[in-house]
Amino acid sequence: MKKISVLGSTGNIGKKTVDLLLKRNEEYQVEALSTYSNFALLAYQAKLLNARYVAISNERFYKDLKESLFGTGIKVEVGADGLANIASLPVDLSVIAVVGIAGLEPIMCVIESGTKVIALANKESIVCGGKLLLKKTEEKNVQIIPIDSEHNAIFQVLQNSNRCVEKIILTASGGSFLNYSLEQLKDVTVGQTLSHPIWNMGKKISVDSATMMNKALEMIEAYNLFNISPNKIEAIVHPESIIHGIVAYKDGFNFAVLAEADMTIPISYALSWPESSALSYKLDLTKQKLTFQELDYRRFPALKLSMEVLNSSSPHINSIVLNAANEVAVDKFLKSRISFLEITKVVESTVENFVNYTDINSLPDIINIDLESRAIAKEIIKNKVLKLS
Repeated sequence: MKKISVLGSTGNIGKKTVDLLLKRNEEYQVEALSTYSNFALLAYQAKLLNARYVAISNERFYKDLKESLFGTGIKVEVGADGLANIASLPVDLSVIAVVGIAGLEPIMCVIESGTKVIALANKESIVCGGKLLLKKTEEKNVQIIPIDSEHNAIFQVLQNSNRCVEKIILTASGGSFLNYSLEQLKDVTVGQTLSHPIWNMGKKISVDSATMMNKALEMIEAYNLFNISPNKIEAIVHPESIIHGIVAYKDGFNFAVLAEADMTIPISYALSWPESSALSYKLDLTKQKLTFQELDYRRFPALKLSMEVLNSSSPHINSIVLNAANEVAVDKFLKSRISFLEITKVVESTVENFVNYTDINSLPDIINIDLESRAIAKEIIKNKVLKLS
């Protein structure tokens, strides 16, 4: 029986992971679960899975969680230290589904814990952790299995081939506003942005999908995760989200992974790795239409910005700045403080205005860059120094 922890168990990826674990309860012993604030769902999950530990990051809900688990014997941790404590528990597999850069410190703890396999749904940890994080995984002999459907697809192809790679191609659904004109994008609402036509996702990632910032982050993630140069990474629009990733080889062959647009599939793959998983999904290609489009950088400039970051003199630092500014901008958009088009403008302006370049040798270095970037982004929003065109 495998020991497993799920950090971020109450989010969209976390809930799907819990559903799979409930169906395979004879295969896994759940050591720990965590949430930021959803104490009621966390308590429910912990009881169902007979978890040994839970952690709630928001200290405001600690008492509620304790009361919900009274008499169960489940140990409760709280705050950032509590999350770090359960992340430090040695398990066979840890699923990291914490949202944003908040997942970086826990993943570092997991790497140090002796855990050998990480199923990673937190792209920001790779974007911000960069080579520092990946060096740690090599030192500790930790295998990262990406849960993002695109990177999971690329991982599967590369695992089964020793050909010379020409290019990695990530597919993008195009989000909520694929066919909107630039003029129409100026007035889109938060509600419209959260209505993704294909995927059922959380608020932050739904906004990122609509701005294409999600794909920008994924390109940076691919650069780090697969150790490939920026000029060998490409993204194309594929509205049906059936093909999740393509690897083009120098011999002219292209290998693609096709699957239904359901995150249960890559999660199940990660849980079962290196064995294959058994799911009832059957893709009927006779009922599918596969179409592709080039990206329009004028309407969706985030991808162009990500390539500028990767080709800059300080790609790691600028990746951290980009991610931090985007988290700030998305939060302000969801609160209706800035418009949809201003999200990417805030990110671009923050990258342009960040000048405190330093070497990155530790997690505190990354956190300091992140904090400074957030301060710059908030100041830009406060002063509204943005040029929309």
